Amino acid sequence: MPKSTSLRYPKDRLAALATASSLRAIREGLLWTLPCLLVTALFLVLSVVARQLGLPVAIVELLTGVHDKLTGIMPILVGASIGYMLSFRHHVPHLPTAFLCLSYVVIAEGLMAPYPLAAATLVLFIAIISPLLTVPLMAWLHRQRWTWLAPDGLLSENVRDTLNMVVPGLLTAGLVVLVLSAALSIPGVAQFNIPLDLASLNSPFTSGVLTAGLDSLLWFFGIHGYHAMAPVMSVMDQATQLNAVSHAAGYEGMYALNGTLLGAFVFIGGSGATMSLVVAILMFSRSEPLRVLALASLPVALLNVNEILLFGLPLILNPRLLVPFILAPVANVVIALAVVHLGWLPSAATALPLTSPVLFNAYIAAGDSLGGVVLQLALVGIGICLYAPFILAQERKRHESAAVYFKSMDTTFLRLQEESLLYGQDPIVKTYTDRARRVTENARIRAISQYDFYLQFQPQVSLRSGLCTGCEALLRATGPEGTQQAPVEFLRWLAEADLMREVDLWVAKQAVLQCLQWRKCDFMLPMTINITPGTLTSEVYLEKLIKVLAQAGGQISVELTEDALVEDAQALHTAFDRLHAIGARVYIDDFGTGYSALSYLHQFQIDAVKIDRSFVVAQDSDRGALVMSGLLRFCEALNLQIIVEGVETDQQLMALASPAEIIVQGWYYSKALSGESLMDFTRQRQAAPPMPAQPCPSTPT
Repeated sequence: MPKSTSLRYPKDRLAALATASSLRAIREGLLWTLPCLLVTALFLVLSVVARQLGLPVAIVELLTGVHDKLTGIMPILVGASIGYMLSFRHHVPHLPTAFLCLSYVVIAEGLMAPYPLAAATLVLFIAIISPLLTVPLMAWLHRQRWTWLAPDGLLSENVRDTLNMVVPGLLTAGLVVLVLSAALSIPGVAQFNIPLDLASLNSPFTSGVLTAGLDSLLWFFGIHGYHAMAPVMSVMDQATQLNAVSHAAGYEGMYALNGTLLGAFVFIGGSGATMSLVVAILMFSRSEPLRVLALASLPVALLNVNEILLFGLPLILNPRLLVPFILAPVANVVIALAVVHLGWLPSAATALPLTSPVLFNAYIAAGDSLGGVVLQLALVGIGICLYAPFILAQERKRHESAAVYFKSMDTTFLRLQEESLLYGQDPIVKTYTDRARRVTENARIRAISQYDFYLQFQPQVSLRSGLCTGCEALLRATGPEGTQQAPVEFLRWLAEADLMREVDLWVAKQAVLQCLQWRKCDFMLPMTINITPGTLTSEVYLEKLIKVLAQAGGQISVELTEDALVEDAQALHTAFDRLHAIGARVYIDDFGTGYSALSYLHQFQIDAVKIDRSFVVAQDSDRGALVMSGLLRFCEALNLQIIVEGVETDQQLMALASPAEIIVQGWYYSKALSGESLMDFTRQRQAAPPMPAQPCPSTPT
C-alpha cells in the first residue's frame, strides 16, 4: 500500500527546505571555512594539551590567544564565503561582492562593540544572514546604469566590474549602518541575553531540557549558543561551585543540573551531542568525504568542540539534521538528571571547563567514579541511535541515485560513481564549470571580434528562362591572418553568445547598402537575407529590422528555417505582416530538414520555399527521386515559389522537371560572388543566356 501523502508531507517539506537555494548557498559557503576551522581547532587542542602537561603559562596563553584570534575572524570569513557563493547566483562580480560582504560584517562588529554581550551573541548570525539580503540588493543596484562608474568598452573587464560595484557597495553599506543602528536602539537587542537564576534550577528537568534544546536551536540558526546563553552558563557554573561548598561541608550537592553535568553528559562532543553524530557517520555511512570529515572532527570532538561539523557538514541551517541535533542533547540531559536523582551518581561538585576531554570529564564529574564513564558511553550510544536513522536515510538516497535496476534484464546500471554523486550536482563544481564555459565563450568572441565580416551573394537562376532572378546574401569572414573562416563555426559561437540578433541587423544594413550601391550603377536584383527567429519575435529588434529593410523598397526579403515556425506564433504573424507591408517576402529555408513545416504552412503567409540540398543529392535513389517529386508537387499545389538549393550536376538539374517555374541556387551556375561580380554575372545571362555549364570541381561550404 502506498504511503499516505499526509505522512510523507513533513519529510517532503523538510527536503524542499533543505534544497532551497539560499540554504544551499549558506551551506556551501560555510564549507569553505573548513580549513580555517581545522587550524583553529588544532591550536585549541595544543592549548589543552599544553595545560594538561603543565607547560609554562606563557606557552598556554600564546596557543589560547592564537585560537581566540582565529575564532574572532570566523564571522568575517563566513560573510565573505557566503557572499561569494551568492554572487554567482545573482550574476555580480564575485570577489568584489565577497569583499563587500566581509566589510559589512566588520561594520556590524564596529557598531556592536559598545554592546559586547549582543556582539558575542549575534555577530555570527549577522555574518550568515546579511549576505542573503545585501547581495540581492547589490545585484539590483548593479543592474541600474546610473550606478556605473565605468561604461562598457573603456576599461578591462576586471577593472570595469570592480568600479561598477563601488556605488552599489556604498549604498548597501549605508543601509546596513541604518538598519543595525536602528536595531541596536532597541534595548532588547542591545542587551540581548537569556536570563536564568538559581531558583530555576529547582526544576532541573524543565530547565535542563530548555537549556539543551535552546542551545542547539540557536546554533542551527548560526547564533553561537554558548555566547548567547552566557548568563545561563554563568548560573550553571555557580551551581557547580555551590555543590563544591556543600560537598566540602560533608553534604550532598544541592543542584543536579550544573555546568559540569552539561559538559560531561549533555554536550558530549559539543552542541547537539555531536560525538554521537561522528560515530554514527563512521558506523553507517560509506560516503568517503563524510567519513573523512568525521575523522577530522574526532580529535576536537573529544574536547567538546564541534565547529568542524557545524560548518563542515554543515549543521547550521541544515533542516535534515535539525531533529536529532535537538533531541540528542535533550535526551542526554533527561537521562543524566534521572541517574543523579536516583542516587546512582552524585551531583557534580568539581568545576570543569566545557573543553575538558571526554571520558576524563565524566570520571571527574561522577566524583572519581567509573560509573560516570559508563553513563557517558551509554549516552553516546543513545545519541547514535537518534542520529543513525538520518544517516541511513541519506545513505539510502545516495544508493538509489547511484544505481538503476532493470528487473526484466536482471541487471543493474551503475549510473554514477560516488564521486560523481557527491560532486556532479555540487553547486560549487557547477559554478566553476559555468565560469570556465563563460571564459571559453569570451575568448571565442574576442577572437571573432578580430574578423573582417562581409557579404557574398549566391545567384539564383530560373530553370525556365536561364536568367538570374535573385540572390541570397551569405555572411563571410576573414581572420587576422587573412584566412577564410568557416561560417558554421563562427555562427555557432555567435549564437551561443546570444549575438545573432545583432548579427541579423548588421547583415540587413550591409544588404541595404549593397542595394543602394547597385542602384547607383543602374542595377537592381531581389535579394534574401537569413534572419533568426529571435529577431522576428522581439518587438525591439523587429522594429529596427523593419526600419532598415524599408530603405530597400521591397528588394530585400527574409529567409528563416522551418523550425522557427514553432516559435511564438502571434509574434511571427505580426512580423510577417509588417514585412509584407514594406514589400518584403518570406522564404522558408532548408525546407524539409527540421520540424515538419507542413502543419504550419497554412497558418502563415509564406511566399516561397527553398528545398534543401539533401533532397537534391537523394535523387540518385528511386525513393529519393519520389520524395523530391512529391515536394515539388506539394509546393505547386500551394502556389509557392520554389527555389532548389545545392544543384551541382547535369543529372541533378535535369531531374527537376516541373510545370511550375523552378529557381536553382547552386554551384552548377555559380559560387557566391561579390556584389560587383554578381552584376557582371547577371548582365551576361541577360545578354545571352548560356547553356548549362560544367559543375565547379570543389565542394560547397
